[in-house]
Amino acid sequence: MLSQRGARHALGRSELSQPGRMLGGVSRSRRQAKRIKPRPDDPARGPAAPPGPAERIARLPAAKVLERISRARLQRHELDAELALLIDHAVNLGIGWPEIARCLGVSRQAARQHYQRHHRDGASRQDRVV
Repeated sequence: MLSQRGARHALGRSELSQPGRMLGGVSRSRRQAKRIKPRPDDPARGPAAPPGPAERIARLPAAKVLERISRARLQRHELDAELALLIDHAVNLGIGWPEIARCLGVSRQAARQHYQRHHRDGASRQDRVV
């Protein structure tokens, strides 16, 4: 009777899989250890990825940080005013609060309450009172 190894060879199979036979029985860890790892400054790696927002901000000096805070606050104010105009125009066009709320990512009730409290002029409130 043939041993297990002899039986495999007799059937045309060896202990190693096809890729294992081609690599001469070298383990994966040894193959990976032999690979040449590129240096971080290696031009063959291609250009480095640009720094993200957190990395860019971390490099700013104090004066620039304060300047950027002021600029961001003004931009937010301008965007809030534009959003209020867009919502007002959407309401005037007859677009329903569920559709507006979906675009804002909030519930219909939250969108309507926030808009009417913060962005509507007194005329619309007078209409509700009468």
